[in-house]
Amino acid sequence: MNHKKLLGVTAVIVAFMVFAASGCGMVKVKPQDADKTIVATVDGENITKAEFDKIFEIFKTQVELNQDPSIWDKEYEGKKYIDLAKEQVLDQMIGDRVQLRKANELGITVSDEEVNAEVDKWKKLFNSDEKYIEFLTTLKMEEAYFKDNLKKDLMINKMKEKLTQSVEITDTELADYYNSHMNLFYKVKASHILLDTEEEAKKILERVKAGEDFNALAKEFSTDPSAKENSGSLGYFRHGEMVEPFEQAAFALKPGEVSDLVKSDYGYHIIKVEDKTIDKFEDVKDELKNTLITDKKNQNYSTSLEEMKSKAKIEKFPKNL
Repeated sequence: MNHKKLLGVTAVIVAFMVFAASGCGMVKVKPQDADKTIVATVDGENITKAEFDKIFEIFKTQVELNQDPSIWDKEYEGKKYIDLAKEQVLDQMIGDRVQLRKANELGITVSDEEVNAEVDKWKKLFNSDEKYIEFLTTLKMEEAYFKDNLKKDLMINKMKEKLTQSVEITDTELADYYNSHMNLFYKVKASHILLDTEEEAKKILERVKAGEDFNALAKEFSTDPSAKENSGSLGYFRHGEMVEPFEQAAFALKPGEVSDLVKSDYGYHIIKVEDKTIDKFEDVKDELKNTLITDKKNQNYSTSLEEMKSKAKIEKFPKNL
C-alpha cells in the first residue's frame, strides 16, 4: 500500500502548474482577441486571456486525469466548480506576478544551470526521460514553457528563503511542541492483506482467525504488489502517513491484534499490528526542528505575501475569463 505522502505527487504537480474584488468589466471579450483581452492587471502589467487560457488548460487537463470531467458542472456555494477553479487559477497567477515583480526588485536571479538541475530532478521523479516527455505531452506542454515556469518557481523560492532566513526555533519551542503533540510521535508496526472485493476479504479473514499464518496469506493473496517481497509488512509508520481509514484502524489495535475488514480507496484491508511505540524527544528533535522551521517560514512568508499584494494595484476582470 502506498503511503499518503507518495500519493501527493499528483497534487504537487497540479500545484506547481497552477502558478477578491471583481473587475469593472470595461475590457471587452472577443474570442479572436485572446492576446489582447485582459483578465487582470498588476501594477499596470497585464495578464492576458491567452496567458490565462494556457495555464488553465494545463490545470484542467491534470484535474481530468484524476477526476471525472463532469466535476466541472457540479456546484459549490452557488457556483459551478469550473468558475471557482478559474477564479482560483487567476488569483494564483496574480500572486505569482506580484512575487516575481518583488523578486526582480530584490535582484534575485536564476541561472540556466539551476533550471537544468531542476529539470533533472523531475526526470528522476518519472524514472526516465521518456516518461518525463510523456508527462509534458499529456499536459500539452512544450519543454521550453515548462522550463520557464520552473525558473519562475525557483525565483519565488529564492525570494522566500531570503525573506525568511532569520527564522529560528528554540529548544524550548521544540520541547513544548513535542509535549503538547505526543500523539503525533506514536508509531505502529503492522502488516496487511489487501483484497479487491469484500467477499474475498471475508474468506481470508476467516482463515486468519482460524490461525493460519498472516504473512504467508499476505504473500499468497494480497493484491498489494509489494506483498510478494515483504509478505504484507509495512514496517513502522506514524499518524498522517497512511490513508485515514487504514490509519484509524491500525492505531486502534493493540500489538498482536487483527482488525476486521477495513475499506479504503485501495480495496479491503486486513491489518495485523505487531508493535506500538513512541519516538523519544531526542530521537526526533532534529527532524522536528526542520519541520517547525519550515512551518514558521511558511507562515512568515504568507504574511509578507499579503503585504506585497496590499501594496500592489490589482484589478481583475472575471467576466473575461
